[in-house]
Amino acid sequence: MKRVLIVLLTFCFFATTAFAYTDVNSSHVYATAIDYITGEGIVKGYEDGTFKPDAFINRAEFTKILVEAKYGSDPSEFADDCFSDVANDVWYSSYVCYAKNEGIISGYPDGSFGPANNINLAEASKILVNTFELEKVQAVGTAWYSQYTETLGGLKIIPTSFEYIDDKVARGEMAEMIWRIMTDRSDLPSVDAAKLTSAPCKTMGEDLPSNVDMDKVRQTWLDWYNDERSALGLHDYALDDQLNMTATAWSKISRDRGYMDHKRPGQTSYYDFYMILDWFKNLGIEFENSAFSENIAWEMYYCGADEADCTQEMIDSIKKGFNFFMSEKGGSYTAHYDSIISSRYNIIGLGIAVDDAANKYYLTVHYAKAISNDPMQICE
Repeated sequence: MKRVLIVLLTFCFFATTAFAYTDVNSSHVYATAIDYITGEGIVKGYEDGTFKPDAFINRAEFTKILVEAKYGSDPSEFADDCFSDVANDVWYSSYVCYAKNEGIISGYPDGSFGPANNINLAEASKILVNTFELEKVQAVGTAWYSQYTETLGGLKIIPTSFEYIDDKVARGEMAEMIWRIMTDRSDLPSVDAAKLTSAPCKTMGEDLPSNVDMDKVRQTWLDWYNDERSALGLHDYALDDQLNMTATAWSKISRDRGYMDHKRPGQTSYYDFYMILDWFKNLGIEFENSAFSENIAWEMYYCGADEADCTQEMIDSIKKGFNFFMSEKGGSYTAHYDSIISSRYNIIGLGIAVDDAANKYYLTVHYAKAISNDPMQICE
């Protein structure tokens, strides 16, 4: 009986460790890679037991994981203000600053890094090649990323799930590329990197004065949210271009009709979840587990067209909308605040439309766990 018991216990041990996540089993296309990087201690997954292989990964997370994959530790001595948007007290600062110091990353021309931005294949390729010190090929293409993507393509590192050079990288794809590099797998199907092109795109449709920097406005809004979430021990939200687009679309519709609510055409109840879901589908957006939400607000706003820069005026004005959402904290009605601190969502989008005649802005925030279909890329 003792020998039988030992066999059973041994079987159970291997059964639970072979696939450590509830959303990854032996049939998953990236199961081997995910199992490998978990076993190597490169990625731990989420507290709920999932890996979220289809969720996009942002630039800060990707850089941290790559530095740990190569060096295996937290390079804390490099925790310094190396980019304008990377403070030395955030969880990823030491990894990002170490990567910059080692020439793995360089950031954007304006001195920022964009840590919350979802990383795309072109950006990820540079970090992968530089981190693992892969020998670069003589590229056919002339774009800044050609040498990196073609190096990976020649080594058969890029999974066939990628269709365009600016496709965002999912966590499962990240695992696959790391696994292929670290185990010298060059016998698997890979895309021809020299033939990768930019995706056809959809215009964001921004309708703001030209003297408002909407990227800065969105980042400020995201920072307000993540400050509150961090204080509560919650994961950060990330901005998503698809949700920025849909939020902008709803703000413009609201501005054009002169009032703001959640009612889509034909909707009678104030908030009809399924009709709003159909509205998103008509824009080509579908959500993982139908997990999404929408918050709206409007406020007075004025900054003359002759002003050189109205970005701060816009930020000051939308802060009133944010403060309104936050004012629900501890109250009897907390729908807007609950969206700010929800553990159900991972990505958000912010859209604003201005009514110059009425000196008013219309603001929409969209929240989602993840976009489940292949999203349309957004034009600059």
